[in-house]
Amino acid sequence: MTISPWRGTASAVLVYLPRGPHLPGGNGLDSTILVQLLAQKLPCHVVQINYRLGNLHMYPAPVHDVLKGYDWIKEHLLPKRSISRVGRSETVGRVAVCGELIGGGLAAMLALTECRVGQPGIVAAALSSPLVDWVDFQHVLSKPAESDAMIAPLSDLRKSLFRKPEHYFDPFASPMLFLRSAGHTVPPAPPDVPTNDMDYLISLNRQDSVMIPKPSLEEESTPLKRTATRYPTPALGLRLPAFHLNAGQKSPILYGQAEEFTRRLRQAHVRQAGQVDFGRKVLTEDEIDEMNESDKQEVAQREMEAREKVELDVSHDSGLWDDSVAGKARVAKVGQWLRKVLQ
Repeated sequence: MTISPWRGTASAVLVYLPRGPHLPGGNGLDSTILVQLLAQKLPCHVVQINYRLGNLHMYPAPVHDVLKGYDWIKEHLLPKRSISRVGRSETVGRVAVCGELIGGGLAAMLALTECRVGQPGIVAAALSSPLVDWVDFQHVLSKPAESDAMIAPLSDLRKSLFRKPEHYFDPFASPMLFLRSAGHTVPPAPPDVPTNDMDYLISLNRQDSVMIPKPSLEEESTPLKRTATRYPTPALGLRLPAFHLNAGQKSPILYGQAEEFTRRLRQAHVRQAGQVDFGRKVLTEDEIDEMNESDKQEVAQREMEAREKVELDVSHDSGLWDDSVAGKARVAKVGQWLRKVLQ
């Protein structure tokens, strides 16, 4: 964990999650420079969580690291209440999270789960081309017309970062699955893949002579209809934060994930804002047509508010926070947005 401290009095913290290993996408902006750029815009601590991810630390290890780091930040960097009461959080303050690619997916996971009503939690999330659906790659690879230089590397990366398919079907690894069904059945794990950490470490020691097979494309999953979920339900006690997403049309798969995630988040905000039945589900055009004028205006107002709470900036290039002039400008814009939300 790396902390860029704010020397004044601050009741907010920004959590930055790096983009992750072995990913294409141009010259990524050095995380130290990126944190410095954000710290210049924000009157608060900026903390980088250096989560583990690789052959020895496959999913769900990065999820555990991020959640553990987030708990540490709440305990040590947010101000304490002067008077404690039973049943009330001892700390106060506001937390924002940002990340790119794999870090963007982890940031989305944190934002969707650590936003409890009445407790200090995530109030804003800034994501750049977030990987929010690891299940999706094989579905896209099956389309011959699809051409995206990121697809094959990401699909290969998935095989190296997830020991079993059920791990990338977990919403904490693929946060899109909090908002809709996966659209695939979970394929069985290959029979020779180790099922626990100790077996996996043993297999690494003998990897020179024993090769662990990888599942073929046909074995991976069967396409199903994707359906929206009612997340978060009132019983969870969550209040969704504001989101700002960057995406570039140069990579159709990452842009497609960002666009769908934005749409699903807006639908979730509309449902969450609803006090009557039609505010708790996604309405079809026919259902809206059958409403009276007052209800139509209410739905339109909620949808407008949801668009303000979930923004999507689309560019014609990669859309990443890289070392180009456009990439640094995107980071500066994100810093300004975070400052506004955290005030």
